[in-house]
Amino acid sequence: MMDQLKFITLFLIVLVHSKHAYVMNYVAPSDCQWTTLKSQQIEPGVLLTCHVSGVGTQMDSTNFSLIQSLHTVGLTIICDDRYVEGRLTNSSLAHLKHLQSLRFERCSFAELGNDALNGLVALKNLTVHTGKYEDGRSIFSIGPTSLMKVRELEYLDLANNNIVSLPEYAFCGLINLKLLNLSHNGLQDAKQLGLEERKLFPCIPELQMLDLSFNRLKYLTDEILSSLRRLKNLSFSDNHISVMSPYALIGLQRLQFIDLSNNKLSEFHPHFFHHSSELREILLRNNSIAGFPSALFRSLSLLVHLDVSHNIIFDLHFLLDSFKNPNRLKILNLSYNKIRRIEGMPFQSLVNLQVLDLRDNIVEYIAEKAFSHLTGLKILDVRNNKLRLIEADTFNGLVNLQELWLSSNHMELIHSDAFMNLTRLRYLSLKNNSLTSFPIAINKMEYLQDLDLSYNSMSNITNDTFENLKSLVGLDLKYNFIGNLSRGTLRDQYSLKILDLSRNRIQSLEHGIFDDAIELERIELNDNLLSDINGLFMNLQNLRSLNVSRNNITWFDYALIPTGLIHLDMHSNRIDSLGNYFELESILKLKFMDASFNRIQEINPATFPYGIEVASLRNNSLKIINSFTFMSKTNLTLMDLRNNDIQNLDINALRLRSVPIKRNLPVFYLSENPLHCDCTMEWLQRINNLDDMRQYPQISDLDQVLCHMTFPRQNALVPITRAKSNEFLCRYRSHCFALCHCCEFDACDCEMVCPENCTCYSDQTWNTNIVDCSSSRYTRTPARIPMDVTDLYLDGNDMSQVGSHSFIGRKNMRILHLNGSNIHVIRNRTFNGLQNLLKLHLEHNYISAIQGYEFTNLTNLQELYLSYNRLTTINNSSFAHLKFLRVLTLDHNNLVDFQVWNFNNNHRLSLVRLGHNSWTCSCDYLGSFQDWLLASGSFVMDREDVRCFKNQSAGLYVLEFNSTACANHSALTYYKAEFAGDYVPVMILAPCIFILLILSLVLFCVYNSEMKIWFYSRYGIRLFQRNNYPAETEKLFDAFLSYCKKDEAFVSQMLAPELEDGTYPHRLCLRYRDLPMAEYVAEAISEAIECSRCTVAVISEQYLKSEWCIYELKAAHHESQINRRHRVIVVLLDKISFKELDSDVRLCLRSASVVHWGDRRFWEKLRFAMPEARLHKDSVNCKDFKTSSLRRSSITNSVKLV
Repeated sequence: MMDQLKFITLFLIVLVHSKHAYVMNYVAPSDCQWTTLKSQQIEPGVLLTCHVSGVGTQMDSTNFSLIQSLHTVGLTIICDDRYVEGRLTNSSLAHLKHLQSLRFERCSFAELGNDALNGLVALKNLTVHTGKYEDGRSIFSIGPTSLMKVRELEYLDLANNNIVSLPEYAFCGLINLKLLNLSHNGLQDAKQLGLEERKLFPCIPELQMLDLSFNRLKYLTDEILSSLRRLKNLSFSDNHISVMSPYALIGLQRLQFIDLSNNKLSEFHPHFFHHSSELREILLRNNSIAGFPSALFRSLSLLVHLDVSHNIIFDLHFLLDSFKNPNRLKILNLSYNKIRRIEGMPFQSLVNLQVLDLRDNIVEYIAEKAFSHLTGLKILDVRNNKLRLIEADTFNGLVNLQELWLSSNHMELIHSDAFMNLTRLRYLSLKNNSLTSFPIAINKMEYLQDLDLSYNSMSNITNDTFENLKSLVGLDLKYNFIGNLSRGTLRDQYSLKILDLSRNRIQSLEHGIFDDAIELERIELNDNLLSDINGLFMNLQNLRSLNVSRNNITWFDYALIPTGLIHLDMHSNRIDSLGNYFELESILKLKFMDASFNRIQEINPATFPYGIEVASLRNNSLKIINSFTFMSKTNLTLMDLRNNDIQNLDINALRLRSVPIKRNLPVFYLSENPLHCDCTMEWLQRINNLDDMRQYPQISDLDQVLCHMTFPRQNALVPITRAKSNEFLCRYRSHCFALCHCCEFDACDCEMVCPENCTCYSDQTWNTNIVDCSSSRYTRTPARIPMDVTDLYLDGNDMSQVGSHSFIGRKNMRILHLNGSNIHVIRNRTFNGLQNLLKLHLEHNYISAIQGYEFTNLTNLQELYLSYNRLTTINNSSFAHLKFLRVLTLDHNNLVDFQVWNFNNNHRLSLVRLGHNSWTCSCDYLGSFQDWLLASGSFVMDREDVRCFKNQSAGLYVLEFNSTACANHSALTYYKAEFAGDYVPVMILAPCIFILLILSLVLFCVYNSEMKIWFYSRYGIRLFQRNNYPAETEKLFDAFLSYCKKDEAFVSQMLAPELEDGTYPHRLCLRYRDLPMAEYVAEAISEAIECSRCTVAVISEQYLKSEWCIYELKAAHHESQINRRHRVIVVLLDKISFKELDSDVRLCLRSASVVHWGDRRFWEKLRFAMPEARLHKDSVNCKDFKTSSLRRSSITNSVKLV
């Protein structure tokens, strides 16, 4: 017997494995993927998922007949383009005899035909989602007998198809159907379902769940679903139902859940629910219900959940009549209604109620003992009402209440015994009320665990406030007016874990104030006025999160926080360093730190704990990042260093310990720093691809990092990713290569010595060596130009001639600038030895002739600039040997007949300029010139400006030359026009014009100032006057305002706003606003005057009595004498006798422009006297002074000295 059992067992195992092996050989169509059915059944199955463009379309290449019938138990067809209309072909799936689940997703076909499901005799689950309801483009229909072919269906989902009508008895015959989903369609009448009671045969008798939500039903008629005897779950939500027959639910004796939410219901028949006495959950939210008949819920003894929220209920008396009989109601939602008063005892019959939601009504009054019968209530929500007072007996009877929500009312007073009976209350919210003091009633709640008193007006917290609240776990006091707190405030708070004191007015906390609450895990102290946190947190070993952001903290050290802290937020303070005096970086567990918006200037390897993961130092004053700062931070994932003052970074500053491949590289942010990209910074450009050792982070915003380039002729500010490697330059005075042994001697070729009055730059590899001697007053070539120079700038000097062999030996020179150097002659060997020269600039000189030998050795020259000289002759062979020449400029010279067609020998020419010369008007020459321009002169950029000249008169443009006119020589000759005609008109007009001129001159002399001011105010033009003020980029301020303290109101309310915030704003410096009132005031005033384009002195009698004001006036006068471009403008407020003034003051006023306050054109005269206004309010980056620094005010257009 045992042997037989073993044999049978072995046979079954082999059989199962053989069938599974068969499944492993399953072959699916190319657009399909399959998985095995995870089932405990012996018979294995396959679930097939196919992605097609559309079902039955021309673009659909999937042949469903290729699907294997055996073992295919599930098929999902997903259409990638639901806008492609297709068709489900009849019997196309008929061979799938074992198919149990069929699903169509986003497949748009117009109908489910009568024979579409032929052959699917085992089908139990059918889902068709065409998406037509979302699109609203077309409708979907069902064939009258289409579902008759699948009588074993248990689950039918036809949602989101935009079905507007159903054939009669469409679902009859589906005797096993348990779930029918017709949501998101366009049905308007539930009668189309054909689910009324039938004597001959019932339709879908086993249905338990029916979803008709999101249709267009308007009414429910009698016995509309009476055949569904086993229905338990029914949804009519999100329709347009406004009328319901009293007998609509007849036959639904087993109904347990009904959803009529989001309709247009306003009233119910008293017996509407009487035929469904097993109902447990009714959802009626978001209708227009004002009240209920007294008998509506009387028969529903099993009802547990009733939701009538979002209606217009204003009276609760219906509860008394509806629930007189014993009931099981546990959840009652009355939120978002119009309840104003809770009078009497409306809930007295709801003895089993556990959750009562009354939030977002307009409750002003709650009667005494209104809740006295709700002894089982656990949650009471009265948020967002209009309660002002809580009486002693308001919450009587709520002995099991655990959560009480009273937030967002108008609470001003709470009776001292209001919470006396709430012995099991664990959570109390009084958030967002009008409480001015801590309610005494709360002090009696010794079991309270969470208390929210935020957003009130409490100010006085004493050592006795929380005396009896020994079970508190969370305490929220944010957004109050709480001031300083002393030690003992949290006495006996041994359970407190979360404390929020943010957004109060706390200036100081006594040392050890938190030591009584040893279990604290999170403290929020942000947005207060704290300046010191020493001695507050170091003993809190359980503290994990600390927020002290947006305070006035000036000093920080890691010794101030417990070693177990994980999250630290201290952004927006005044901290200048992250101290680590006791070297705690190895034992701190800190992972997240935000120290942004502080004043930190330097970081080093001890700045961050070893375990730090995320840190932010953005918007600090960070200048120095020491080498290997991040080397030991092996868990680092993000570091934000944006918007600091970082100028230079050593290559080891961002270096990390090698990051394993399985981990992502840390992400750094570096943009908005004033990086100076010299030769030591070239590595930063390549940091994201620096090496394979994974020892550097990924700079996420590298494309936004901007560089200040060292060489001034380069673009001042360029993205670092676009800078060329040879643009990363460093200055040098002298340099001796390692292999050079003659540096101790003179005339050492391998020693790089920068010439006097020059500036020299090189990159790190010395492949680029720039010598800039421009505008250095050289009269000849500097003697000791480095031999390895690559770019030489000698422009702007005064060298009448450049001698032979001036650049001998500079074989690496690629660029030479001699433009604007007053050169008259170039010798035949001037450029000898410059065989690698690529660019030669000789424009803006006085060269008169090119003999042909000047550029003989420049065989690799690519660009030659000779414009703006006095060239009259050029040898025709001068450029013949320049085979690589691409750019040649000869414009603005005196050339007459140079044979330009010889440029055809320079095959690489791409840009030539020949305009503004004195080309001859000879017919032969013009003809040849024109032929060459038309045939080969496409690279002449100014060919439309090339014209001939005859007798110093402009002739024809070469392109307009007409060769047929050459027979008439006069046609090409232009003479100046001579005066001819009657002299009488001239003799009359000449005296008149002369008299008008004399009269205009007299009027101008008399009204000179008024005319200048009028023209300037009207058109912004200064007549016959140059703007002698320094450029706005040279000075930090437009004007320094000098005034006495008693005239500050006039300056701050009248003068400064008009000048700072007008259409053309000026940048002003005001003494009492922008200068520090501390030491070195005199020096600060002098610096402010020096940094201003002018000084405006507002003089009154009080001004002349102030010694400081007189000092400012004299300092401004002294500056105007030293710097002639600095002017003093005086605004006189009072009538002052100049004779009575001090002689020094009179001297100051004599040289100043004076404007009288009250003058009819006061503002026009003042603006005329001041420098040109700025077109926009630009920001300022200010350098440090000796005793102060400049900062731009964020409120006004001023710049502040601090």
